Amino acid sequence: MQYKLAQIISTILNPLFILFLLPFILVFETTNSLEKSVYWTIVSLVFLIGFSLFILMGISLKYFSDLDISKRNQRPLLYTVAILFSIVYLFTLFILNAPEVLAFGTIGLLLGLSINEIINRFTKSSIHVAAITGLVTLLVLIEGIEFSIFYFLVFLVAWARIKTKNHTFNQTIIGALTTFFITILIFVIFKYIIK
Repeated sequence: MQYKLAQIISTILNPLFILFLLPFILVFETTNSLEKSVYWTIVSLVFLIGFSLFILMGISLKYFSDLDISKRNQRPLLYTVAILFSIVYLFTLFILNAPEVLAFGTIGLLLGLSINEIINRFTKSSIHVAAITGLVTLLVLIEGIEFSIFYFLVFLVAWARIKTKNHTFNQTIIGALTTFFITILIFVIFKYIIK
């Protein structure tokens, strides 16, 4: 029963779903425009669908063993393609004159992917935990300390990833701490230095 619950949590709170929510939150917070938020979420969704298709193709071609890319030796390809998609996305944002908050979010994503690629040479980092940590930390920074209650989701996802044997406790901590500090760094640079 606990294993099945852990699988459900991992599926619902997966990194691609979190990345789907982020453009809407970032654009709405800075523009207060529902129309712009939906538009940039749809633009972002095109890239997320493309990346999802890459993962599915990788599984069918046996480059990846599963949707989680559980094997560490398979992750360099994942990180490389994710970085390439992010760079193309970043250029698209510039070409389409997107709100600059999306560019800063993408730079944070690129930084996180690059750091995790380096970490992957030694151990795995939980991308699931990293994604939910980034989202919750961003909500706390934008909306206030009362949103820190949502950090329970970080612990829930970490529990799920350990329970499904996709990660160890240390790997979930690495994912959480790396993204926590990257999110704060990018937020401070954007809000207090650039703005």
